[in-house]
Amino acid sequence: MVSAGLDTVPGNIIMGVGLLASPEGQAIQKRAYEEITKVYPNGDAWEKCLVEEKVEYITALVKETLRFFTVIPICLPRVSVKDIEYEGAVIPAGTTFYMNAYAADYDPDHFKSPHTFSPDRYLSDTSSSLPVSGAGTPHYGYGAGSRMCAGSHLANRELYTAFLRLIVAFEFREAENPQQRPVLDCIEANAIPTSLTTEPKRFKVGVRVRDAERLERCIAESEERTGDL
Repeated sequence: MVSAGLDTVPGNIIMGVGLLASPEGQAIQKRAYEEITKVYPNGDAWEKCLVEEKVEYITALVKETLRFFTVIPICLPRVSVKDIEYEGAVIPAGTTFYMNAYAADYDPDHFKSPHTFSPDRYLSDTSSSLPVSGAGTPHYGYGAGSRMCAGSHLANRELYTAFLRLIVAFEFREAENPQQRPVLDCIEANAIPTSLTTEPKRFKVGVRVRDAERLERCIAESEERTGDL
């Protein structure tokens, strides 16, 4: 299960960091840090995020990253086990189906302003200019139905922990050289268009450590806790 996410989880993190570093990502990054600070005023988010998921905005950020970048744009094939009648036509048993997850994640009937990256669509408050999306599948980054990704819960926890820790530790800025900035279009960002999963095109971002002393302490404590593993 862990090995199955070796390319998809990093792809989401890489593209998420690229988005946070962009001009439109600055406000998202700022709010994310403020929300983390509200929930963990004592500065213990680094450790506690491993055992709890209390920062709703980070959870929403993860969901929007999974939707916006859809790192598996065409899901793995499925084969029908019986005839299916659809709009007057019969699709015979044994037919191979592919779900276009990218199209589903950008369906304006389900996601308002789908080409705008907005974690607020997954929050209950309506302060954002983008209303909360309708009920149903929150996104199709894991596929859908009984054959959707079996490791989705593990991946959600990995992404939550990664984004929270990255935002706690660093502030991301756009690269000074325009040629080194990320491509943030879901399809155009893929360096290998024929691959099953997105292989992000190389880019650079500026990184500033928020509190070097605290970061060193957090890393040292993490290494101490995992020293016997």
